[in-house]
Amino acid sequence: MKKSVAIIGKGPSAKNCTKQIIDSYDQIAICNFPPMEGYEQYIGNKADYHFFNAHDPNPYKSEMLNNLELKYMFNTHEIPHPGFKNCFPKNEVFYDPDYGKKTVEYFIKNYGFHPSTGTQAFYYFVTRSEYDTIGLVGFDFFKVGEKAYYYPPSEVQTSLKYLYSDNNTPFNKKGIRVQENSHNSKKSENFTFDSAKKYNKKLRIIK
Repeated sequence: MKKSVAIIGKGPSAKNCTKQIIDSYDQIAICNFPPMEGYEQYIGNKADYHFFNAHDPNPYKSEMLNNLELKYMFNTHEIPHPGFKNCFPKNEVFYDPDYGKKTVEYFIKNYGFHPSTGTQAFYYFVTRSEYDTIGLVGFDFFKVGEKAYYYPPSEVQTSLKYLYSDNNTPFNKKGIRVQENSHNSKKSENFTFDSAKKYNKKLRIIK
């Protein structure tokens, strides 16, 4: 029997979703520790998969991490990393430290752009025959002139706050993206729709 999966990104459209929609999917994947406290009504508080940059963990509180019920974790940075201890829940999970190395090289060679963590998560599921339906939540494709994330700049992880200013940084102080990045919004979006068609997947995007 085919399965469905919801992939939760950090784009502002995530707040157009509901926990009930998320819970209707067979499996849930999250990308780069999306803030959940205070946002459970939009994105829930459970996940089977976590795709994240293992070099910059910014972990959840241990209680939240342990309650997610994670089963699979993937490092999406192109440099392999064993993962920091506080990124992992107390339950046993499958972990691939090399996933980003393989996928980033593939995307740059074949599609001409550096895939985001969300795109890498989507690639994982769209190429697997056991899934027939993919839901995308908070996928806004990094468009210049739009709000970057569903949460305010004050909740951005400490290691990334330097990216928010009014002085030639990717985001202004209000959290609006003002520069294109290496993920290339148009190529990312085209890849998503083209791949869904190529692999005959039902694509449901919360906008």
